[in-house]
Amino acid sequence: MKYIQVRRHAPKHAEGHLTDEGKQMVDKVRNKLPQFTLIISSNKPRAIETAKLLTGKEPIIDKRAGTPAFSLDIEQTLHVEGQNHPFGIAGVIFDNPEYRVMIKKQGEKLAELIAETLLKLPENGTALIISHDGVMVATEKVLRKAMFDKASKTFKPLEGFQIDEKGEITDLD
Repeated sequence: MKYIQVRRHAPKHAEGHLTDEGKQMVDKVRNKLPQFTLIISSNKPRAIETAKLLTGKEPIIDKRAGTPAFSLDIEQTLHVEGQNHPFGIAGVIFDNPEYRVMIKKQGEKLAELIAETLLKLPENGTALIISHDGVMVATEKVLRKAMFDKASKTFKPLEGFQIDEKGEITDLD
């Protein structure tokens, strides 16, 4: 059975590269992962670095796994406010109607990437996509055809979901 794991990047510094804690988290998760046929990453340094450290391979960079085009000021505000929101950055994004439209579009792009990747995989092939919390929450809502009114979850670093060729979605720790 073909499947794709979509995981959030590891913790990062303000400039975008992984923290020592993030690298240690990657070390703990790496040995639990299968060998992936295909590795895809957002274009953000934190996602690329996470993909490389998890798999030992260079990922294919695809902006559809990335974040909406938020300004640097908005990104910083989202990170600060996300620390106090029960659903993290995803919650802050979904609470703002303008950002909710942006994240839904990005979620649709990641869902498109997932569909294309499932078609490309060989029989019993697997893929890993490294993305971002709010985009992943939005994508899961798109895939489940769920209401797009608020965040109902958040993905902690390296958590995510798996989707198989039948469209079944399961959470990953």
